[in-house]
Amino acid sequence: MEDDLMYRLDFNSLKALKVLGEEKNTKRTAERLDIGQPAISKTLKKLRQQFDDPLFTLKQNRLEPTPKCEAILGQLPSVLRELEELFKDELSFNPLAYSGDIRIHINPVLNHPLSSILIEKLSVLAPNATLIVEDWAASTQELLRQNQVDIGVSFFPISQSDGLFQEVLCSPHFKLCCRKGHPLINKHPITLEDIAAASLVLSTMPGITNNENYIETYLRRRGYIANVMLRTDRMDMCSEILQSTDGIMPVSEIVSPLMQEENLALLDVAHLDDVEHYPIAYTVANRVRESAYSQWLVDITQESIDEIMALCDNPNDQYVYPTLTVEQINEASR
Repeated sequence: MEDDLMYRLDFNSLKALKVLGEEKNTKRTAERLDIGQPAISKTLKKLRQQFDDPLFTLKQNRLEPTPKCEAILGQLPSVLRELEELFKDELSFNPLAYSGDIRIHINPVLNHPLSSILIEKLSVLAPNATLIVEDWAASTQELLRQNQVDIGVSFFPISQSDGLFQEVLCSPHFKLCCRKGHPLINKHPITLEDIAAASLVLSTMPGITNNENYIETYLRRRGYIANVMLRTDRMDMCSEILQSTDGIMPVSEIVSPLMQEENLALLDVAHLDDVEHYPIAYTVANRVRESAYSQWLVDITQESIDEIMALCDNPNDQYVYPTLTVEQINEASR
């Protein structure tokens, strides 16, 4: 693209292109941006000239992006975010006025109930934003560096932290999860031999399959071979298997508020030698961590974690998944 054409690109045109890529329809794009459909068509015509590419082709009443457009759309979230950072007041952020994406990656083991609480809060505080909550995966750290993910939540510390900032949110204990009525529930204390003899259900992160789980390492260093029944990144499958078998699963106690609803229980292993209780931390890109937007998102994440830990402190408190209606969200945002 010629330099003079590049300088003619404007923020609103790029935002329209991003929404077009999501909606695949000029009418719905116009409705989301609250402008007329002819204006969207005119913007698309201008963008096609500037990028020297059709950008979209019409197939079965849908606008399908060209390969070049796919590449552009992949970079637009971070480009738009950085443009917003340049032109807004760095000392303030108005979530009620924000209409962009909020992208969050969470370690699958920590996803529930954290993701539900975050979605509940963010839907009210930033009602015009699009929430994208996904599992922490092999690509997460690079996406954080590229500003294509706003915040990640996982265990501390992470590997390959160049360009990233990580800070601890809480320090929960390591536990073992099993079904209610499991033979180990009434055994005190649980021994290393008990754990080595049990069938293990282990969670993995999407795209990460070769890493040894902490409990496997712990057992191996003490001369035991772990008996792994299941590895999966699907936490719903882990829960189903735990409920129906005598399997056990290493977890953070942050999940304890869900135990009653899932018909599961937690086993304490704090008495075992050298058990590491990994803290939970948030991660953001270094270059945006001081921005008002990032600070706001960190504060909401910390607030959500604090609520969960307060539930953990009282075993009688259980988390109930929210059922927010559109009317409730709209009322709360006024």
